[in-house]
Amino acid sequence: MAISPPDTYLPGMPITRNQLEIPPEVARQFAAKMRAFHAEYDPLKRDEIAANARHLLLQHMPKGAKLRLADVFELFELMR
Repeated sequence: MAISPPDTYLPGMPITRNQLEIPPEVARQFAAKMRAFHAEYDPLKRDEIAANARHLLLQHMPKGAKLRLADVFELFELMR
């Protein structure tokens, strides 16, 4: 039995993702929100910052795209 490459979901079916084009100013705003998130100790304020960042990103994502708040938390941690 052949082992499928890591970039496929099912054998012979590659996973394709569209690149997300974010304007430079929006990327700067996202980075500022990320820094504020990591500097904040209050969990409610951290949630508010992440929700604002999510809203910012959703404005530049294709229609129907989903972005959970947990995804934003993960992005913040990965980009730390």
